[in-house]
Amino acid sequence: MGDIQQDTSASRSPEPSLSSRVKDNLQPDKLGEIRAYCYYKQYDPNTNPDGIVALAIAENKLMRNEITQHINDNFLITPWHLTYGEGPVGTAALRKELTSYVNQVFKPYMPVEDYHICMCNGAGNAVHNLAFCVGEPGDGILLSKPLYTGFLSDIEAGAKIKVVQVPMEGVDPASPEAAKKFEETLLESERAGTRIRAILIPNPHNPLGRPYNEEAWIAFLRLCSKYNIHLISDEVYAQSWFPSDDFPKPPLFTSILSLDLEKYINPALVHVIYAMSKDFCANGIRIGCLISPFNPEMISAFKSITGFTRPSQLAEQVWLNLLKDRPYLEDYFPELRRRMADSYAYTTNRFKEYGIPYTAACFSPCLWIDLSRYLEDDSEEAELALAWRLVKAKVWVAMGAIFGSEKHGNYRITFATPREELALGLDRMFEVLDGIRRP
Repeated sequence: MGDIQQDTSASRSPEPSLSSRVKDNLQPDKLGEIRAYCYYKQYDPNTNPDGIVALAIAENKLMRNEITQHINDNFLITPWHLTYGEGPVGTAALRKELTSYVNQVFKPYMPVEDYHICMCNGAGNAVHNLAFCVGEPGDGILLSKPLYTGFLSDIEAGAKIKVVQVPMEGVDPASPEAAKKFEETLLESERAGTRIRAILIPNPHNPLGRPYNEEAWIAFLRLCSKYNIHLISDEVYAQSWFPSDDFPKPPLFTSILSLDLEKYINPALVHVIYAMSKDFCANGIRIGCLISPFNPEMISAFKSITGFTRPSQLAEQVWLNLLKDRPYLEDYFPELRRRMADSYAYTTNRFKEYGIPYTAACFSPCLWIDLSRYLEDDSEEAELALAWRLVKAKVWVAMGAIFGSEKHGNYRITFATPREELALGLDRMFEVLDGIRRP
């Protein structure tokens, strides 16, 4: 018998294939390299006291101990929690309590009912599912600059809808005048072949920390009615407001649902997103919802894909326990605001001492600051270089370029951080800035 020839074709075969749609998500991202570097090196006072202080992530850490205690005191697992429960729309008990909460906090013009709500595992997935429902791959959703960077992956990574960024050019994105900028960009996009399907508004604005008022809402409602496109309001910071010297009497949160929508638009085009993550200091629990009171077909469409993004039965129980405990919430939210006000005052006073400009805020745990005078030149590369210099000094702040900032040198920092950790991060940041020649 002759020698058996070894088959070497396997060594010459091409790499296993990936879909083109997922390959689009794997492009090198020099802005994301900082995030990847920092995630596993974060400061912890007990386990990693020499780690990187993370002031880049929009996590409100001021009431985590209280929320943790409530979860531990009230959480009880039963065999039922190990089942699929009541389907992808969410449990009836949670939707009932959430309905009561929304009607109290959002003050809708028409009361929200439990069948207007569909649960999912976080606000990000609510955005993703809505994008999947409202448009085809290649269609667009309008967002103003600067924008919450998470929206980019929420909209583009899976549904393959385009995020079309609207330049504000000095116009307040939370003002009625901003609607004109949206219309200009909509028309430019349509001429270029991108069909606009929706406008997404973070209310209150992220990263600027200001709410939209009724006048602004009316302008956007009329714009969406004119072009028959959806208006999505992400209202995850509804309860995260606080007073300060900048806003002694902060403007009230105005949910889009609080307006008489029929005066301005087909209400079926209006949808709201809410979640446990921000107001309840629990980003990691991963539970949120779509609220669409006037579009049962949208609820059905959303529900048809939530089998892939349904929340854990355990997460649903955690939020249910909190929402049912009204006496606890009556104490929790005032204390949250007190701590946010205190932390905001501490942070802004330190910025004032250093002459660092910031955008006054009254909602959300973040501040938009201007470090442009510390850049080597007016470029994204210089902004990135400063961000890396701060990271090497063990403080992580979010650079404006990832938010689509129209100016180089803007950064977002999270002030809703325990004082010891916040002070350490700011000390490290100012030490770096002190080492840079300032004009």
